[in-house]
Amino acid sequence: MLMQLNFLKEVVESIAGKPATDIVDLLVGKKDVNEFLIAKKLKLTINQTRNILYKLSEAGLVSSTRKKDKRKGWFIYFWTLDSVKSLELLEKKTREELEQLGHQLSNRKSKRFYICKTCNLEVGEETALLNQFICQECGQVYELSESDAIISEIDIKIKKLEKQLETISEEKNELLEKASKKRKRKSSRAAKKKKKAAGKKKSWKKTEKKKIKKKKQKKEKKRAAKKKNRKVKKRK
Repeated sequence: MLMQLNFLKEVVESIAGKPATDIVDLLVGKKDVNEFLIAKKLKLTINQTRNILYKLSEAGLVSSTRKKDKRKGWFIYFWTLDSVKSLELLEKKTREELEQLGHQLSNRKSKRFYICKTCNLEVGEETALLNQFICQECGQVYELSESDAIISEIDIKIKKLEKQLETISEEKNELLEKASKKRKRKSSRAAKKKKKAAGKKKSWKKTEKKKIKKKKQKKEKKRAAKKKNRKVKKRK
């Protein structure tokens, strides 16, 4: 996780500048962090802090909710790091870096490079041919550059990033699975609540129908009784 956090800090720095990197430590694993607390921890003004958070919000790395301060009357924002979005961004950046390293490795294996040992300047074979194998900076003759060490270094970087990418994907899938289960539980509770409410409504309707039926029967009995009384009086 430490590797991912460090990499995330690099991404955050590229989006919002160096002061933004400490926000990662303040938000990771937490929810609805008060923006005034963030400003205090970063030793920045609230406007500087908000500018950083707005930039990260535009990139989709953080989300916010707001509440009105009843005493002062203004709105306070509470910020949460979007873990899934952050991991998706890390995944994307890692894949891009792997692609670049793959191109470098392919070039190193398929092409020759030359170096000026005086200037420590390396050029491709086309550039060396164009300049007749003479360094344009110092006039020294280019020498064939040994690529074995560089190829080995690129290989190590690729394996390291592939392992990191696997970890990022696992963490992202784990979070997505948790979110999916949470949604299902919420949906299930909502369905049960709805069913219970529907049951109560049905029971209420049934009760009301019984009440109406009883009232109707009572009225009919009264009418029948009145009718019977009138007949008795007529006979008398």
